[in-house]
Amino acid sequence: MKTNTLSFHEFTRTPKEDWAQEVSKNTAISSKETLENIFLKPLYFESDTAHLDYLQQSPAGIDYLRGAGKESYILGEWEITQKIDLPSIKESNKLLLHSLRNGQNTAAFTCSEAMRQGKDIDEATEAEVASGATISTLEDVAHLFQHVALEAVPLFLNTGCTSVPLLSFLKAYCVDHNFNMRQLKGTVGMDPLGTLAEYGRVPLSTRDLYDHLAYATRLAHSNVPELKTIIVSSIPYHNSGANAVQELAYMLATGVQYIDECIKRGLSLHQVLPHMTFSFSVSSHLFMEISKLRAFRMLWANVVRAFDDTAVSVPFIHTETSHLTQSKEDMYTNALRSTVQAFASIVGGADSLHIEPYDSVTSSSSQFAHRLARNTHLILQHETHISKVMDPAGGSWYVEAYTHELMTKAWELFGNIEDHGGMEEALKQGRIQDEVEQMKVKRQEDIECRIERLIGVTHYAPKQQDASQEIKSTPFKKEEIKMDKYSDQNASEFSSNLSLEDYTKLASKGVTAGWMLKQMAKQTQPDSVVPLTKWRAAEKFEKIRVYTKEMSIGIMELTDPSSRKKAEIARSLFESAGFACETIKNIDSYVEIADWMNEQKHEAYVICGSDELVEKLLTKAMTYFEEDSVYVYVVGEEHVSRKTQWQQKGVMSVIHPKTNVIQCVKKLLCALEVEVHV
Repeated sequence: MKTNTLSFHEFTRTPKEDWAQEVSKNTAISSKETLENIFLKPLYFESDTAHLDYLQQSPAGIDYLRGAGKESYILGEWEITQKIDLPSIKESNKLLLHSLRNGQNTAAFTCSEAMRQGKDIDEATEAEVASGATISTLEDVAHLFQHVALEAVPLFLNTGCTSVPLLSFLKAYCVDHNFNMRQLKGTVGMDPLGTLAEYGRVPLSTRDLYDHLAYATRLAHSNVPELKTIIVSSIPYHNSGANAVQELAYMLATGVQYIDECIKRGLSLHQVLPHMTFSFSVSSHLFMEISKLRAFRMLWANVVRAFDDTAVSVPFIHTETSHLTQSKEDMYTNALRSTVQAFASIVGGADSLHIEPYDSVTSSSSQFAHRLARNTHLILQHETHISKVMDPAGGSWYVEAYTHELMTKAWELFGNIEDHGGMEEALKQGRIQDEVEQMKVKRQEDIECRIERLIGVTHYAPKQQDASQEIKSTPFKKEEIKMDKYSDQNASEFSSNLSLEDYTKLASKGVTAGWMLKQMAKQTQPDSVVPLTKWRAAEKFEKIRVYTKEMSIGIMELTDPSSRKKAEIARSLFESAGFACETIKNIDSYVEIADWMNEQKHEAYVICGSDELVEKLLTKAMTYFEEDSVYVYVVGEEHVSRKTQWQQKGVMSVIHPKTNVIQCVKKLLCALEVEVHV
């Protein structure tokens, strides 16, 4: 049968509004506003994207909205950039060699907090070196890359405020091992503004760090053309609660600041662009994250054209699954979240991907967790064949409309930052920190009210005894290390005002990274701002569960059709806070209520049933406890009059599906005279 002869004249035409209404009714999906102030509809139509002219582009089109082009599609793989986070240099090397033999294709390491701030390991606190490598000397570089074929394996290291010490060590390492430095590729990059925002301080002034940025980029452009030296990262903002629009705008503003500073120092736009890596965190909001990455490519094309309308730049996008969404309890669900986030990264067009091991929220991850994360890449590459599809999200009216909304709002916020002096000025004024803090407060409220779900935390939480059986990390103990410090006298062959080239020459003479930074700091003043507040969505629930350990709640279902559903609401709420719950069903008299409360000693009780039946039985039941302190909750709508009436009868509170769990439980613990710090 020829399709062009088909006729559907016997079917009446259904208006779009009716379709949308039917979808809302049958799927419980209704229109809602996101944290980015984007209004999402339950159903999208072709008309929602008809005005977007750029959708006619091919994947290799000038804006690269639909990916970097045919070559990346034909190759069909992204870089498996699993960052090794062990504090021991030698153990990191062993794990890297093992990973490279088993599917990983990038030499990637987490740089410790100490290294990112320019400290040597012997000067740092235990917390600052507990996770990630601290590369302080040329010897550390030699141990880290022992038996690694650097000509075949790309690097990935975010060195924090400056990459000059590590690049100096790498240059000396290549000379010592007769290796052509031009063969290095990957990213050994610095992100001074991201580090300043994350930690609140950097050891040098931002002006000096921009000198380092330009020096490293010039060095790479002349000697290591395939090495990227500039990292523009949204991760510090993401991990402090920023939404997708804020992440995009801050990335654009930071990227523009770095380009401007490099151009001021004599580099051209075409020398800077190939040496930039853009690093994103990707959360579990699948379609939003796909749209975020797609939006960034087009936004960056607009930025580049603003510098030079003939310039074309394909941004190299590195993604990491979100640390913010990980939980310490029921940790295996972290692996599920990371899989969704990894999928979103690849569909969105990431060139490089790091999947957080499921136990990384505790400290350095286990080898099994690293293997599971690495194999997630391999399954996505070799079993799902997702990389064989060009622009998988292309043409989706929902994704395309979402992408356009993100682009529009992010460009507006970016313009506002530029109008007020740029990213550095916005950080120094505290505007960025205030915006992110406001968003974090909103997100925290949604988590506490369980509007935003974290499976295994806010919903379907494990019992306390089950949670305690999770894999526990071995506490890190910092070794006492005495480093041979390179004295100032040893540098007498150089002038007192050492140049960046001088430090590169000194790298082979035993200097440490910390020594270099201290010498540089003698001629400058460190910069500081109000730091971003790091945040993890599950943190308050994890803390409250410490206080509720071995506590229980008694749930009473009355003989009423609504009681079962209300009991599920109560059980879910209190179990998310760590209480054990015991339920009795089919209660139909106030005597049964009183007797059960007397026999079963729980910290609190919940009565579930219709408002009328609760009203009838509760008043008489509570007369049995006039001399005792008992804490009772009712499940229902929080009408002010009803709430006041029940509270007069001894009810602690009226709970419902959107009750703020943390506030509710803190109030109960306070009544139980438990001192709470959450």
